[in-house]
Amino acid sequence: MTNRPLAPKHVLVFDALKMAGRPVTAYQLIDAVRDAGISAPPTVYRALNRLISDGLVHKLESMNAFVVCTHTHAGGTVPVFTICNACGDAREFADETVGEQLAKRAIERGFILDRAVIELHGTCAKCVTLSAQAG
Repeated sequence: MTNRPLAPKHVLVFDALKMAGRPVTAYQLIDAVRDAGISAPPTVYRALNRLISDGLVHKLESMNAFVVCTHTHAGGTVPVFTICNACGDAREFADETVGEQLAKRAIERGFILDRAVIELHGTCAKCVTLSAQAG
């Protein structure tokens, strides 16, 4: 994470992502910031790239969506997301051990690890309970 000040458009995109409170696509973000004068996809993608590089946002590749980072990831800590297939809820937790193991395996293969995000798909406790009550 850096301490560089964010441009006003970056702040608008970040605030829209925080307000969503769930993973959203770039086009959903465009809809959210359109009234503030941001309607060009490249503008939103540039903002998202900056927010990702600053450690403020993560991209969930499996959903092609973005979510606000809720943990600090110092010392090789890898963000891990549990993503509910039923409701789409995504929760972040951090795991330093996984990060160390991934970095070690990458080095063994002559690969320099830039970043890693782990996504675990399944069913959240709330949806399991709702399903049990309905069944």
